[in-house]
Amino acid sequence: MNGFFVSDFSPFLYESNLISIRYYSLFFGIGLFYLFYKILMDMAEDINRDIIEKNFFNLVIFILIGSRLFHCLFYEYGYYSENFLEIFIPFRLETYEFIGFRGLSSHGGLAGGLLYIFFVFRKNLKKEIFFKFLDSLVLNSLIFISLIRFGNFFNSEIIGKKCAYFFCVIFPYSGYGLVPRHPVQLYEAFFYLFIFLAFAMTSNKKMASPGKISIYLITLTIFGRFILEFFKERQSDIDVSFINMGQFLSLILYFLFLVLYSYYYKELDKQNN
Repeated sequence: MNGFFVSDFSPFLYESNLISIRYYSLFFGIGLFYLFYKILMDMAEDINRDIIEKNFFNLVIFILIGSRLFHCLFYEYGYYSENFLEIFIPFRLETYEFIGFRGLSSHGGLAGGLLYIFFVFRKNLKKEIFFKFLDSLVLNSLIFISLIRFGNFFNSEIIGKKCAYFFCVIFPYSGYGLVPRHPVQLYEAFFYLFIFLAFAMTSNKKMASPGKISIYLITLTIFGRFILEFFKERQSDIDVSFINMGQFLSLILYFLFLVLYSYYYKELDKQNN
């Protein structure tokens, strides 16, 4: 393999006839637990724990639904347009095989999360408390999505383009052959982790008015994601011209976030005056 690292890990942490546990599922669960715990700690003085617990569960449901819909509609539209029911059920109808819900889009998760927190959760909250919650959610979500990208690495998915640098990786189970490629999953994972640490360790975040951290973080992560998409193989069966689907969705969701943020910042100002 000419000295390149070969990512031939099993995607399963544990596998038996009764139960199988993927690294992806483990990282996903740890990320969610961490996010829930940090929000509880950050908002302990501002929002009742029962309210956070109820809304966090609903938020996760919206994230999962958005992730699933975006994947099926924007990344595998050709297949799911002819197998519509499989979007909502964990079975391959042609073979009656249980396959779970394979395919989740991080962009869809962001869309689902934005819709829930701005259209549902924000109600009956003061502006400062809502945007303090938003800051905590966005900041700590970086750990969540970083762990997901590590899971993608173990799954040999979201494959990078060919490269010949010493740090490039061969993914023999990816379906792309024994060619070294950019480990773009790790690029993203460490990028999100770096941003998290940079903001979590600085005292400036304590002096920023509620909501400002969210703007900074969303801008940085969307910009970084847009750049890193150049290192990825095409993932969507829909052609969006000179940019790929991930870049297109990044721009659309960034615009959506700015519109919702700006509108509700002004709207909540009026409600609290």
